[in-house]
Amino acid sequence: MEAVTWGFVGTIVGALASIATTALTSWNSHILSNKAKEHERQEVANAFQRETILDLQVEFFEYFRSCCQIYRYDKINFEDTGKWSQSIPEELDDKNRTLSAKTALLIQRISDDELRTSLQAFKDVCIQCLMAKDEHEATKYHSKAMYDYVKVNELLGKMLRSTYWQPSA
Repeated sequence: MEAVTWGFVGTIVGALASIATTALTSWNSHILSNKAKEHERQEVANAFQRETILDLQVEFFEYFRSCCQIYRYDKINFEDTGKWSQSIPEELDDKNRTLSAKTALLIQRISDDELRTSLQAFKDVCIQCLMAKDEHEATKYHSKAMYDYVKVNELLGKMLRSTYWQPSA
């Protein structure tokens, strides 16, 4: 074969190698870009969950505190009048309703189904305590709510920790 032929073959092989290298580099860049975008989307979702959980912890504390204040008011009123679940002060009632609405909105923002269900179950127990027909029933639900409050906070903490960056194993 002549030198011209070898030169032509070398040019073709070099061009093909260059094209293949460029294609592989572009493909790898595309894959890395997609992974970076996915990581960014996940981080935005985690940040949203973190903020929601932090807000929910504060609002749940206030909501539970409000429920305990109503329970305490009913208990004192019962000792004075012998009747359970008399009307409560409007300010306390409004505060409880507002906190109930806030917690309901925040619960719906939680992505974890198990946590969302546990939070709603806790609220249901609090409502049952407030709607109890007698002291015995209210005390039973209040005790359960106190126990559930600890469990719900543990779940919130666990979920909160899971939203922070964890090094790959």
